[in-house]
Amino acid sequence: MTMPQDKVQKLAQAENSQPRRYTRPMSQHFFDLIRQGKTAEIAEAVKAQPSVAKSRDAQGISALMLAIYTQQPVIRDFLLAHLTDLDIFEAAAVGNCDRLHHLIAEDAMSARTVSTDGWTPLHLAAAFSGPEPVTLLLEHGAHIHQFSHNPLRNQPLHACVSLNNSLEVVRVLLEGGADVNASQHGGYTPLLQAAAAGKKDVVLLLLEHGARPDCLCDRGKSAADYAGERGHAEVVEILASYAPKPA
Repeated sequence: MTMPQDKVQKLAQAENSQPRRYTRPMSQHFFDLIRQGKTAEIAEAVKAQPSVAKSRDAQGISALMLAIYTQQPVIRDFLLAHLTDLDIFEAAAVGNCDRLHHLIAEDAMSARTVSTDGWTPLHLAAAFSGPEPVTLLLEHGAHIHQFSHNPLRNQPLHACVSLNNSLEVVRVLLEGGADVNASQHGGYTPLLQAAAAGKKDVVLLLLEHGARPDCLCDRGKSAADYAGERGHAEVVEILASYAPKPA
């Protein structure tokens, strides 16, 4: 049976009036572009369909967070310019303190919530942002000893030492009560991480706050072992000066 023409027109009008939504294949393609750093193609995709900038993958990770995770600052900033309402995790990762204030005012417990991939806002601020959002989150109840809900099982200090180059963020976390000798999956302490990466200033700061240079990871290696293997001679010297003295 043929549908009357007036109903066909109404259906067409209704369909055209609905906001276009990205499909799963479209969002997957967009995420692939982010991973590949294809800035021009990303700009074209967002121009053609602005809603794709808000897309999330099957795990719930947003396009913005993927750009941050994959260290794509140009894409991150482009997406930020096309987003308005950041969630607590996005706001923490980019250091948007105004947005953090707003979200925490709406829900005080949001400072301790956990993302779909297992991170707290404090983990993300410590890993990717500066001292201001870290301080803000701590002042509003973020748990400095909270472990991530993913295989790394680490604390914000581990995330900071691993991914952030800000000595000041490390300082804020330590002064906020972070456990300088806490170990994450594999038995890695912040000192082991910093020594392996050759972060001399971080190593010194951790040692000044009581980090134990004799701690071993699950592979039986010390901070000095990793620093030596990777050619960080200055770090080896610093660690030696803090090594426990024989009785």
